[in-house]
Amino acid sequence: MRYLPSPRVLLILLFLPTSVLVGCGTTTNLVTGETQRGAYTWAEEVQIGTEADQQITAQYGLYDDAGLTAYVDQLGQAVLETSAYGDPNTPAEVRNTPFYFRVLDSPVVNAFALPGGYIYVTRGLLAHLDNEAQLAVVLGHEIGHVLARHASRRAASAQLGQFGLLGAAVLGGVLGGGDVAQGILDYGSTGVGLLFLKYSRNDEREADRAGVAYAEFAGYDAAEAARFFRSLQRIGEQAGASGIPNFLSTHPNPSEREQTIPELAAQYDTGTAVNTAQLLAQLEGVVLGDDPRQGYTEDGTFFHPELRFKFDIPSGWQVQNQPTAVTMGEPNGNAVLEFTFAQENTPQAAANAFTGQEGINVSQQGSLTINGNRAYRVAGSANTQNGQVGFIATFIAFGGTVYRFMGLTAANALSTYSNTFDNAQRSFARLTESRYLNRSPVRIDVVEANRSATFSSFLSGRPSPPGLDENGLAILNQVDLNSQISSGAPLKLPGN
Repeated sequence: MRYLPSPRVLLILLFLPTSVLVGCGTTTNLVTGETQRGAYTWAEEVQIGTEADQQITAQYGLYDDAGLTAYVDQLGQAVLETSAYGDPNTPAEVRNTPFYFRVLDSPVVNAFALPGGYIYVTRGLLAHLDNEAQLAVVLGHEIGHVLARHASRRAASAQLGQFGLLGAAVLGGVLGGGDVAQGILDYGSTGVGLLFLKYSRNDEREADRAGVAYAEFAGYDAAEAARFFRSLQRIGEQAGASGIPNFLSTHPNPSEREQTIPELAAQYDTGTAVNTAQLLAQLEGVVLGDDPRQGYTEDGTFFHPELRFKFDIPSGWQVQNQPTAVTMGEPNGNAVLEFTFAQENTPQAAANAFTGQEGINVSQQGSLTINGNRAYRVAGSANTQNGQVGFIATFIAFGGTVYRFMGLTAANALSTYSNTFDNAQRSFARLTESRYLNRSPVRIDVVEANRSATFSSFLSGRPSPPGLDENGLAILNQVDLNSQISSGAPLKLPGN
C-alpha cells in the first residue's frame, strides 16, 4: 500500500451498472488470419485497453527501475516485430498502434495482456526466469492474445462487458456461498473485470503457438521456456491447488506445456539465442518477494513502515497488499475486510460521503477515538442488485490522511462477523517500534557458484525473503534444493 490519491473502492463499485451491452461483428485474428466473431473494433479495443491500463497501474504500481523497464520493452518490441504487427499487409490502424510493455511491482508470478497493446509482467515473474529466451516466449504469448483479438472474441461470446466491476465478483461469493476471499485475491492478480472474460484453452494454445513462433523468429531458442513452465507447475504444487497463480488459471496444464513447447519450437528450429547473462544482469538488485517498505504481515499484524501504522489481521484470513488497498479474506470466503484511503479531509466527512450514496441503510453511526486517533464508525446494509450486503466501516484520521477500514459480508451474517470487523478496525495504531520501521527489502544477488555443491548449501547465511522459503528459492533458480550446482554456474540468491 502506497501514497496514491485515487483509491479503488470496494462498495462504491457495487452500484455501477452491472453490464454493458456490446455489439457483435467480425474481426480478423491477426495470428491465424482467420475471420472470427468479435465484440469490438480495433479502435474500441485500444480505448478499452487505455482506460484499463490506468486502473492496472494504479492497482499494482509500476516497478521503479527504469533500466529494467527499458530492457523488457526493448525485448518486447523486438518480439512484436516478428509478428503480424510488423507485416506491411497488416491494417495500418494496427501497425500504427503503439504497444506498451510494463513491469508491475508485484511478487506474484504473473503476466497478462489487455486489448489494444498493453502487456504486463510482474517483477515476481521476471525473477523466476533464467534467460532471455524464456522471457521472449512469455512476451510473445501475451502479444499473441492481443493480435488474436481473444478478449474481443470472449466478450462477444459472453455477450457482456463487465469492466472494472469488482463488486460483482465479491457479491457473487458472499451471497452465493462462494469464496469471496479468493475472489478478492483473484481480482488483485488480474486487475479490471475485463479479465473476468477468461480465455479458453484453445485461446491459450493459440497464444502458446504464437509465442513460440515469435520468439523463434526473433532468434531465441523457444524450447528454453519449458523449464519455466516446470517452475510454474512447482509453484502450484507448493501452494496447493488453490494457490496456482492466475497466470495458469485457464492455461493448459503447465506439465503439458513443458512437453509441447519444445515440440512447437522444433517446428521452427531457427532460434539459438538463450542469453542467460543478459537477463541475470538486469535482475541484479531487483526486490525479491514482498517489499516490506510497502507494508507486510508478521505474526498476525500488518505493518507499514513508510506510512507508520499497524493493525491486526483476523486469525487465518488471507491478505492481499496492493498500492491502493489492503484486502483480507475470511478463510471460508464469507467475509472481507478492506483498508484503503478516503478522499475527504475528516472522518465524519468521509462517513457522510459514504452514507450519502443511494442504497446505503445506516443502523448505527458515531464518533470515537482509536488509539488516540479521531475516527467515525458506520454500520448498516447496502441494497444491491445481487441482494443485501452488511457492512461496518470505520474512518480514521492519521498522519494528515483519512483511511477507510471496511468489513463486508452478507447482511444476515453481519452479527457473526461484527466483532471480527470491530477488533481489526480498533487495532489501528501508530507504528513506533524500530524493528518494524527499519525493515528493508531483500534483493536479488546474482553470483557465480564458488564450488560444486548442492543448491541448499548456497543459502547458508543468506537473508530470508518475505514470502519465499528455501524451496521457493530453488524454484526461483529452476533447480531442486538437492540439485548439484557446478562451480561457476550463475545463481539468484537473496542479498541485501
